[in-house]
Amino acid sequence: MRNVEGTNVGWSSEDSYGKQLEEQAMVILLDPKASEAACRMTNELKLAGIGLKMVDEKLDVGEQLMTAKKLGIRFIICISSDNSSTDQVKLMDMLDLHEKVMPMDQAIYCIEKIYPPPAFT
Repeated sequence: MRNVEGTNVGWSSEDSYGKQLEEQAMVILLDPKASEAACRMTNELKLAGIGLKMVDEKLDVGEQLMTAKKLGIRFIICISSDNSSTDQVKLMDMLDLHEKVMPMDQAIYCIEKIYPPPAFT
């Protein structure tokens, strides 16, 4: 998938094996102090086989949310420093227009219920 400008510059959507995935989620870092938690969440999403869209951190949150909406990405995972120490993230469902703060593993489970992994049994 291409970004809004029609190029792949500044975007990444690969799983841990290097294959292109359909983007199902986007991680937004709300505070630079939470970058370790964001990296951990990104790795967990990739390991779960969830297609992930990464965007340049230099864009403000509003631009990132608009980009996600334009690209049709359903789930936004917001990570801030006040929740990173407890592994809490804010999961936003852009289709149902609701958000909830929950543990990282529960957020992954919510995404997997909508987009089950290929080998899901």
